[in-house]
Amino acid sequence: MNIVKDRDATPKLRRRDLSLRATITESLANNETGGDYIAVAKVGTPAQTVTFLIDTGSSDVWMLAASADLCNEPSLQAQFGGCSSTFDQTKSSTYKLVDEGAFQITYGDNTGANGDYITDTMSIGGATITALEMGLAYNASSATGVMGIGYDINEASDNSQGQVNPFVYPSIIDTMVSQGLINTKAYSLYLDDLEASTGSIIFGGYDTDKYHGTLYQLPIVQEAAQNGSNLYVEFGVTQTGFSITNQSGITTTITNSTYSTPAILDSGTALAYLPGDLTADIVSALNGLDDTANSGNIYVDCGLLKDTSMTFNFGFGGSSGSSGTTIKVPVSELVFKLTGIFAVDPNTLPKLPYTACALGIQSGDPGPYILGDVFLRSAYVVYDLKNNVIGIAQTNFGSTTSNVIEFQSSATSIPTQTGVATGAVVDPTGTKNAGVSSVPEFDMRRLLVLGLSAGFAVLGGLLIV
Repeated sequence: MNIVKDRDATPKLRRRDLSLRATITESLANNETGGDYIAVAKVGTPAQTVTFLIDTGSSDVWMLAASADLCNEPSLQAQFGGCSSTFDQTKSSTYKLVDEGAFQITYGDNTGANGDYITDTMSIGGATITALEMGLAYNASSATGVMGIGYDINEASDNSQGQVNPFVYPSIIDTMVSQGLINTKAYSLYLDDLEASTGSIIFGGYDTDKYHGTLYQLPIVQEAAQNGSNLYVEFGVTQTGFSITNQSGITTTITNSTYSTPAILDSGTALAYLPGDLTADIVSALNGLDDTANSGNIYVDCGLLKDTSMTFNFGFGGSSGSSGTTIKVPVSELVFKLTGIFAVDPNTLPKLPYTACALGIQSGDPGPYILGDVFLRSAYVVYDLKNNVIGIAQTNFGSTTSNVIEFQSSATSIPTQTGVATGAVVDPTGTKNAGVSSVPEFDMRRLLVLGLSAGFAVLGGLLIV
């Protein structure tokens, strides 16, 4: 999810409610109803359990204080939901106050938090980060803390218009490197399919058993700063095509040959937000109805879910003689029943000639355009912050094995290791809830692997050294 640093910033739309170094791996929880992916960590001394939303679209790590207003005021809880976990700084001997009252963050969905900048110890995946700088929120409209893992320049503190003394502090990725936990500023994300109970994030490496074929490398798109310079701020890549393949294998191309639009890969955003004209063409091709102005949903026929081989195809690259790559998103990952974040009063539904489901694509005009979790579940993504490149490949749904490759500090690109053989059909239905049953005994001394588990029932991380 994006952060709003000043009143001129364009909000990002987001549906919420909608002796050797080690690698860090953590399980990620698929909170299917809320569209979030959750990790667990231990913070402070003695350790307190804290849950975090994993967010590639922001860069601050923050948690709710035990005394936070949201955690203690019923009226706020009725509006924003209760607190998933809290941190009591008075019970930690390693807690230190850095900057009182200086932490303030607002996301594009208008939720946010404010409080103090602090440092304390954090343990994740069996590894310990000392003196990690974080926000401790006393006022919040978000029910869980956030682990922002983007570029440090995207931190809320780096706000020359909103603060008298803006600053950039070492992010959690910076700190992992400086404390010798991982070799370089890079990690990989595997969300698996919508109904899988777990995914994973590997700091310092990637897993060739989690994707098909090879990782296609895309340059991260720079953004123009107010002073005219170009900066790496968010994980934007250039999308160059979109098509739909039906059950019969017939592909309808929606974009033209010159289509080229940056889109941000953001695990903190539930849906995909594309240019308005492209979205309208997709809705038309599906005989859908855009009712976002009223109910917030785009409606399509639930009968599409019977076409299990149907895919929505996102194209990338393909310039300068390159053929590019395509990520195929199964219909089951983009068409949803009207529950959870898509729930509406049945009496307010428009009259349609079919049983209505919701489409996980909406207009993101005027931008930035976002490829959120509905896309990322079908894409295995490597985020290389050092070399400013993204590696992307088709997800191997339901993988229960691992072959983890560590990044080297001297590498100038993502290593080219082939994943599992590419299947003819991209269909997660046979792998639902497969998850990762166990982690085999491979060498993970240079990897920190964190598991993401379902809802707020976090299954915990694992580090094999």
